[in-house]
Amino acid sequence: MPFVWEVMSDRDVSRSPREDLSAQLEYRESALQKVSETISKTNQPFIEQIDTLLEIVRDVVGTDYATFSCVEDNTYIFEAVDVPADADLQAGEAIPLSELPNCKHVVETEQTLVLRDVEAEATELADSTWGIACYLGTPVFAGEEVYGTFCFYGMEARAEEFSNWDVTFVEFVSNWVNSQLAQREREQSLRDAKLQMEAAVEAGTVGTWEWHIPEDQFVTGPAFAKTFGVDPAAAREGVSLDQFVSRIHEADRERVKQRIQETVESGGEYEEEYRVWNEDDELQWVIARGHVECDEDGNPITFPGALIDITERKHTEQQLEALNSRLKQSNKRLEQFAHAASHDLQEPLRMVSSYLQLLDNRYGDTLDEDAHEFLEFAVNGADRMRDMIDGLLKYSRVETQGAPFEHVDLNKILADVRTDLQRQIEENDAQITAETLPQVKGDPNQLRQLFQNLVENALEYSGDEPPCVHVFTEQERNKWIIAVRDEGIGIESANQDSIFEVFHRLHSRDEYAGTGIGLALCQRIVERHNGEIWVESEPGEGSTFFVSLPKP
Repeated sequence: MPFVWEVMSDRDVSRSPREDLSAQLEYRESALQKVSETISKTNQPFIEQIDTLLEIVRDVVGTDYATFSCVEDNTYIFEAVDVPADADLQAGEAIPLSELPNCKHVVETEQTLVLRDVEAEATELADSTWGIACYLGTPVFAGEEVYGTFCFYGMEARAEEFSNWDVTFVEFVSNWVNSQLAQREREQSLRDAKLQMEAAVEAGTVGTWEWHIPEDQFVTGPAFAKTFGVDPAAAREGVSLDQFVSRIHEADRERVKQRIQETVESGGEYEEEYRVWNEDDELQWVIARGHVECDEDGNPITFPGALIDITERKHTEQQLEALNSRLKQSNKRLEQFAHAASHDLQEPLRMVSSYLQLLDNRYGDTLDEDAHEFLEFAVNGADRMRDMIDGLLKYSRVETQGAPFEHVDLNKILADVRTDLQRQIEENDAQITAETLPQVKGDPNQLRQLFQNLVENALEYSGDEPPCVHVFTEQERNKWIIAVRDEGIGIESANQDSIFEVFHRLHSRDEYAGTGIGLALCQRIVERHNGEIWVESEPGEGSTFFVSLPKP
């Protein structure tokens, strides 16, 4: 808050404890001299300076109470007090801020509050607990944030107003308090940063440097010097920058030199990753961060910074890259195998099915009932095998042949699925209802396959009653939950995880058709979309399959 010096009015003078203007000016000069002496004692603890200032200012403005307080989470903490000996108030006490409406008003408005008679001038600020009757308080700041209050008050209303001098004097002193709080905050931040840096250096993961640019003296600690294979004793006194740059890997050296030069010319920030030969002639990965400091004329003077060893991180990244490369190759081989297997297996199956049908067409009249039944079993078996191969092929291609993600309207996806299953819906007299579904980002073909499998399952395992399927949505902070609920036969809790395994079936083919791949394929599709799939079910009560998908 800016300090504004005001010329005192006659009204101000008449309120002074001195009887004439000369005496009053002398009194005020004496008060300012006391404040100046107090704040100039830089070696004195801050809180002792506050104690002295409270006494000086309280005497000047003529109140019985003076307090310096901070506010934390709506709690008012008295850090320093100057109050009558019989007052039940000590430094360190804390009360809810709401008990002091005057101070609460100062904190919330960030403005000085002046009240000669609280009850008469601002009834809403009167308090029943403390009984404060007159009040002069101003906010104190630590940086941009309100820290607390610097206030002076009494338990009886004043006969005369607080003067402009009183208000200005309080604000003048509070401005000094503001500056000290901001300085304390900066110093604490620097201490914290230094402790963190020292801890990191001690752990051997970080080194610090300071390059004095005009003299070309590069000063570092021992950990940094050893990382570059430079003599620690020489580095402590300062060596040329080139001694360090020459130890950078030749493939990175020119890039780093260019970046250093650009930072010096711009006077900006610096950050670079590179490899360096250490004292054992082993390569280490490091990341260097720093900035250039300039003089008043804009000339670069110093370039301080810190170095972090990221060798382990780089090794881990390289291992992951190698693993991903092998995984891609493995997936490619798997896809090639799946394609070859599907072709090589389906071709003889098609031939078997064709010959079985040819046999039935040519010699059907001469075959007895058992022979027809055998032929039917053989054809159905070949068809099931072909379906299983198709399912495996889709399962293997979820990752390798999926389309790029795009915005997908799930309402349209569900409408397409209902169209595809229309015949099955009509044959089973099924009822499918749905709430409005969201848009997600994904592979439209795979999402269609996902919903088709889930709805088909709901129709298939409906039991004896006509199927009733309901599709609805739940919303969480960063994802959508889409659910498909049926009223079918349900699933035992012991089987609710295993149903997502390939070829896992809970029922015989005589009871329910299927390949045992549908839900495994659903899980693979959902995982590709960074989601999850699970089921909640009770036998005889139906099942609800849940799919979580990230919001776009």
